[in-house]
Amino acid sequence: MARSDMTDSALLELLHAEIDGELDGQQRGELARHLLADPEVRALREEFQRLCAALDAVADVEPPLELPQSILAALPQSTMRPAWSWWSGPRLRYAAVIVAVLIAGTVVYESLHGLRPSPSDVAGTMAPADAPTTVDTVRLDNGVVLGRVSLYRDRRELGLRFEVSAGAPVDVLVASDGHTLRINGVGRQAKPAQGKPGVLTVALPGFRMGGQTVDLTFLMAGRQVGSATLRTVADR
Repeated sequence: MARSDMTDSALLELLHAEIDGELDGQQRGELARHLLADPEVRALREEFQRLCAALDAVADVEPPLELPQSILAALPQSTMRPAWSWWSGPRLRYAAVIVAVLIAGTVVYESLHGLRPSPSDVAGTMAPADAPTTVDTVRLDNGVVLGRVSLYRDRRELGLRFEVSAGAPVDVLVASDGHTLRINGVGRQAKPAQGKPGVLTVALPGFRMGGQTVDLTFLMAGRQVGSATLRTVADR
């Protein structure tokens, strides 16, 4: 059965009055007849009920003054007025309700989570996942070997970073949990591949990653001139 514009408006008024709880007995009977006779009316009624339930669940938050203006400005402009049909009226109401839900949802999210920084604000603040992490550091000041030694770990293994100086080349014996390693010529590194003079990094392949000590013995011309102990962090 064809519907006129007046009939469409009357149906919408009945649906809105039902949602607002303002139907009298005669209007309730009239709406019931339309619902029984037309599945499209039933579908439209269910959409209204779902949207109204979603709006009722949103907390009352005052939106920023500029938010509705920016949303309206972003809508496409049209110079042609579409022909009115059975679905054009409900769709306009439906679009208006969706815009309201989006505005309320945006305000609630920003109220709960706060404004997030832009990507440019956080660029460069995160270290790479495989960047070495310093576990322990000791300072050396025994008159022969000066500086510091750091124990670090990455995803693969442990390593040592020497930032020391000495009057003559120093050899270092590294011992930990049954593993030993000898490092020759510490304190006088000037090769470009090894960084600035006095800095040397050495990997410790096979050394256990956590829960033990790393003992260092410094030798000069075969004679012990110092020692240090570094501690790793036990794996959790």
